[in-house]
Amino acid sequence: MYWYYKFPLIALGVIAGIGLTYLAWTHLPEGLKSRLPTQRTAPKQPDGEDVAPPVSPTGVGPERATPTVSPNVSRSAAATPSPNLAEQEKRLATAERQLARDKLLAARELARKILESPETQPFSPLWERAANVVSRVDTVLINTDAPAPEKVAYEIREGDTLSAIAKRFHTTVEGIQRSNKLDPTSAVIYPGDILHIYRGDWRITVKRSRFLLILYDDKHLFKLYPVGIGRQDRTPLGTFRIATKIREPAWTPPGRVIPYGDPENVLGTRWLGLEPIGDTDPTLRGYGIHGTWQPETVGTAASEGCIRMKNDSVNELFDIVPIGTPVLIEDE
Repeated sequence: MYWYYKFPLIALGVIAGIGLTYLAWTHLPEGLKSRLPTQRTAPKQPDGEDVAPPVSPTGVGPERATPTVSPNVSRSAAATPSPNLAEQEKRLATAERQLARDKLLAARELARKILESPETQPFSPLWERAANVVSRVDTVLINTDAPAPEKVAYEIREGDTLSAIAKRFHTTVEGIQRSNKLDPTSAVIYPGDILHIYRGDWRITVKRSRFLLILYDDKHLFKLYPVGIGRQDRTPLGTFRIATKIREPAWTPPGRVIPYGDPENVLGTRWLGLEPIGDTDPTLRGYGIHGTWQPETVGTAASEGCIRMKNDSVNELFDIVPIGTPVLIEDE
């Protein structure tokens, strides 16, 4: 048979084979179909769009659910991020509630954590509220015999004097009298009585541009006091120490002595004289921290260069800090 007779027969045979194969496939049982090898296809979303298989950051195998940790960050740090602002706000609200309930130490502990957190911006509204909580708690602690970790109970012995006890505990006679509600006009004490003495490691920072005096006990903020400063930048910057303390001071401008109580005396009820130390210009003498009879000038630049406080505030500071307390005056 010639080839041109064979070609149509071959074509008909191929078509018939394809048809029979399709017919046989469509009639196979489903169980048998599942055993036959099939080509893998990408999974479909419900709406029919293709979904790419997950790819790991390295390009090998599917991506794992476990987060990666930078080699410079410990796993514990990555697992426990520091509190965010919302959490700090919640903590502060708790501290304020504790203070309202007279839970002094609990309130102070929470507020201190906020103040000393690296996430808290100094002098932000959050910082100011936390500092206010600490200031209010410490005002109570320093003015009463309320218990605190910084306080020691001392039993007065025969031969003791208030000045000797104050020196032993690096505090002041006035501070002991204030905390124990003793008569500030009398130094009489009685053996067997118990004194509650606050032992502080005091230092002062004056933020000139913020009209603010900050009293610290060691590394902890203890209390904030608003202050007035010298006009025309007359309050010097630098490091000083409290060199003198005078109750009811006379004012001695050049060539004059104006006694305490005179209307021209601008020093108020207390004077804490400053002495320059360290690298500070040694000629910066005659400056001090004092009270004022013009409380409206606190928070302004109105003095000749000294740092002025309201009389109640300077009275308290005078009682707390001993001679030798370091004082830093800075802008920020």
